[in-house]
Amino acid sequence: MKNAVKWSSIALAVAMGNGLIASGAMAQTTERATGIVEGASATLSNRTMYFNRDFRDPVGQSKAEEAATGFVLGFESGFSDGPIGLGFDVTAMTGLKLDSGRGRSGTGLLEVDDRGRASNEYSQIRGAVKASIVDDTVIRYGTHFVENPVIAYDDARLLPNHYFGYSVTNESIDGLFLELGRMNRRGEMDDSNQLGYAISADGIEANRVTYGGGTYTFDDSLAASLYSSKADNLWRRHYVGLVHNAQLAEGLSLTSELSHYHTSDRSTAAAEFGNKATSLAFTLGAGYHGVTLAAQRMGGDAGFAYEDGAIFLANSVQYLDLDFNAPDEKSYQARYDYSFEGLGLPGLTFMTRYIRGRSIDTAQYDDVVRSNRWVRNTDLSYTVQAGPLEGVNVLWRNATIRQDSNLDGGDVDENRLIVSYTWNLL
Repeated sequence: MKNAVKWSSIALAVAMGNGLIASGAMAQTTERATGIVEGASATLSNRTMYFNRDFRDPVGQSKAEEAATGFVLGFESGFSDGPIGLGFDVTAMTGLKLDSGRGRSGTGLLEVDDRGRASNEYSQIRGAVKASIVDDTVIRYGTHFVENPVIAYDDARLLPNHYFGYSVTNESIDGLFLELGRMNRRGEMDDSNQLGYAISADGIEANRVTYGGGTYTFDDSLAASLYSSKADNLWRRHYVGLVHNAQLAEGLSLTSELSHYHTSDRSTAAAEFGNKATSLAFTLGAGYHGVTLAAQRMGGDAGFAYEDGAIFLANSVQYLDLDFNAPDEKSYQARYDYSFEGLGLPGLTFMTRYIRGRSIDTAQYDDVVRSNRWVRNTDLSYTVQAGPLEGVNVLWRNATIRQDSNLDGGDVDENRLIVSYTWNLL
């Protein structure tokens, strides 16, 4: 959700962690920079990741464990002069294997062949052309890192995935961001090829996803989003979201976040996608502390199906695609955030949370008998504040998942160690 609400640092971190607002890490800018060369920008980002996923159920693969490093070079030109300015963007990405092996592949970091062996490297170069009309409207054709509640790219591994299609964005009204588009191809996070469809679910491919919507910021404390989309042969989906930030006192704030999806089945196959999904979260920010309580509920004839990052719900944590989105599932979250700047250690942050789901409609599965599950995960992050390594971020993520062995990967213990840095070239 694009957002201009003024947040406390804790409330902002929680909202981004819950997926309720867009991080903008790869999203293309909508601001017009004059001059193709003069207004150009370029960045080079590196991410190195160690990924260990220990499958605790005694069936199938016992663990997935790999290490890799990836680079993303992003170039965005400015726009030529005139009422219609033209420009272009180029993104080059490459992933390099550091450690892997047969029987340990499948983390999503690296491309894997038919024999289960991870590639030594994979890479791709993608681009787009764009036009800016009267400074406030941008038309784009080509590669997109689109990010909104109904279609959103994913950047949870080494390299981001992407879409291919066209879009139009407009910001002619102060505080209002509008966008519409159609995506008809996609690229995966761990693959150098571009696929001939936009998204898929339950083995059904949607050749096109058409979407439209926007966000209006009423003032410094309130923003609302409304989106709609149609995925061919899958579903029609509508989304509404509200975010409010109230300053209760000096250094004390309460952030409220409401998200609701209504999905209508449009599949001609046996699969069912009709669903209503709602989440409500409250975050109390007090100085360097943040406490979040959230509730989420699934309704309708099926669970909430989605692709990539298009799930802006409070209890979506995306470990093993574990988003507490099974049919009729109800889930509750308790979360705590702390910034160690309060102890004189700027750049060091801590997060821990516990989410429990219950009332899963197991009758909709052939072999699932357990109707409840839980996840506990912790993040510890440090960004170097000064010196030759200034800006380098080190993140450790730990998760414990307990659920039915035939549901979303079963019981898992997981650790990720991520080191990242971005160079501003232009």
